[in-house]
Amino acid sequence: MALDGGPVSTFLLDSVTDSFAVLAPTENGWQVRQAGPRRLWDAIESAVATWEEYGSPNTAAFGVTVARDQQAVWLGNPNGPRWPLHP
Repeated sequence: MALDGGPVSTFLLDSVTDSFAVLAPTENGWQVRQAGPRRLWDAIESAVATWEEYGSPNTAAFGVTVARDQQAVWLGNPNGPRWPLHP
């Protein structure tokens, strides 16, 4: 989405926590602005770093566990690296 005739920016929104991140292109790369209780871009960077650390596996290597009190995405097996999904 472009704002005020500027460059096209990418918006990440978490409506549950009212958190957001905005990625805008610059001459040297990207500028990221984030706010709210969840640091969305920080979480994405952490997940990508873990994915790369484990050899950049394809989507078949991931699974999801859903229980009454929690939900999580995991890599390899339910006891491997995991990311909680927030309600």
